[in-house]
Amino acid sequence: MGSFYYNSLSSNQKATYDTVVSGLKSMQQSIPIKSSTGITELIENITYDYPDLFYIDKKFNVTTSLRQTVLAPKYLYGKTQVATYRQQIEAITSEIIKGVINEHQSEYDKALVLHDYLKKNIQYDYAALESMVRNGKGFEDAFTVIGALIKHKCVCSGFSMAMKMLCDKIGLECHIISGIGNSSIYHGSHAWNLIRINGYFHHVDVTWDNQFTDDINIPNYGYFGLDDETISKDHTWNRKIYPACPDSPYNYFKINQSLMDSQVQLEKYIYESMLNEDPLIMFKIKKGSPLEAEISGCLEKLIILASNKCKHSRMEQYSIQWIPEQLVYMLSIEYR
Repeated sequence: MGSFYYNSLSSNQKATYDTVVSGLKSMQQSIPIKSSTGITELIENITYDYPDLFYIDKKFNVTTSLRQTVLAPKYLYGKTQVATYRQQIEAITSEIIKGVINEHQSEYDKALVLHDYLKKNIQYDYAALESMVRNGKGFEDAFTVIGALIKHKCVCSGFSMAMKMLCDKIGLECHIISGIGNSSIYHGSHAWNLIRINGYFHHVDVTWDNQFTDDINIPNYGYFGLDDETISKDHTWNRKIYPACPDSPYNYFKINQSLMDSQVQLEKYIYESMLNEDPLIMFKIKKGSPLEAEISGCLEKLIILASNKCKHSRMEQYSIQWIPEQLVYMLSIEYR
């Protein structure tokens, strides 16, 4: 099955796509193509469809004569280094899958544990982002699975490529969306994943779940399993290419019954979590509910009320992190 981008192409464009992919896989120095129209977008989407083509420099040359048009790719490494990296990536991905995936897991569980692994084991590479914005080059590894899986430091494309590569290896349908992010932490070009869970596509943005928490050991699922409407609060993309995601039955907060719509419900949820002395309490406010308008003025009051009701569990102190665009809150609590 081709990617959504590939399926959106005309027959001539598909022929060019296939020719370029074949040439890049064999690291040809020149690839004859029928037309250079849209070649930049095509190359970008090929790198998203094939994360194992990590050695491609997105800068390239195209020459046109009366006889033919030729694409001259640029490669980041020689064939020997590419072979070495391939071996390393195969060993790393096999180890990750062996460590977190088993035959008893549902598709939801598999997507979740891969999300958690990448969030916890990769740092966002701010220096790479700054270099790209200033110079349009540098830190190329950070934009590929080399940065994500070998160097453990990358930007959004590295996160999303690593997720796709791992999902592909376990048979979980996963695609990469290239669009625009616009949140309190970032505005600009962005990439994230679209993952099919039990027949339903869901948006998953590991990068922002990583960036919205100060501590990599703190789980964050603000961007796990979102529908189109929810993620469109801070993401935009070409909806003509990708399938609609009108619902999100496998959203983390729906699955874990932590989607709150009233003060009474939220206080009860915090209280029951404190009884278990949970060090981290995560919840999401339902969009359009009365609680959405009230949360900024009532959250600390509800935390104190819930704590005062606990006879055997005593809260020492707490801190709050949140994702304003997604109405997701994370309470870190220390108990006496």
